[in-house]
Amino acid sequence: MPLPGVCGTMIPPLHLSNLAQLLFQDIAGHLEKQGRAEPQFAHVVALLAQRLEQVQRWQAVLEMSGDTCTSTTVRKVDGQQVVTEMIRARPEVAMLSDAMRQVQSLLGELMLSPSAAMKIASGKKDAPGDFDDF
Repeated sequence: MPLPGVCGTMIPPLHLSNLAQLLFQDIAGHLEKQGRAEPQFAHVVALLAQRLEQVQRWQAVLEMSGDTCTSTTVRKVDGQQVVTEMIRARPEVAMLSDAMRQVQSLLGELMLSPSAAMKIASGKKDAPGDFDDF
C-alpha cells in the first residue's frame, strides 16, 4: 500500500506546503503515466511545484489589488511643499514574471511542455499507411 502523499517512486520533500504537495503529486502523476517518474527528479519537481504555487499566489494578489500602485513623495521646493505621485508596477508583477519564466524552464527540463512532448513523440514510429510514399 503506497504511503500518503507518495506518487509512484517520487516522494515530495517535507518542506512543501499542502498546495505545493498537491501540485507535486499532479506533476509526478504525469511523469508516472509517461514512465519517467524517477526519484532523482523529486527536487526539480518540488521546485516546479513551489514556483507554480507562487504563480497562483501572486496572480491572486494582482487580481485583488491591480498591477500598479501609487507612490507619493512630499518635498520642499523654494519653501513650498510639492507632492509628486508616481504610478508604478507592483513588486508582485516582477515576481510573477520571474516565477512564470522559471516554471516554463522547469517544464522544459522535465519534458512536460508541448514542444518537449513533440520531441518525445517524434521518437515513435507511426504504423505503416497509405501515404508513406509521399
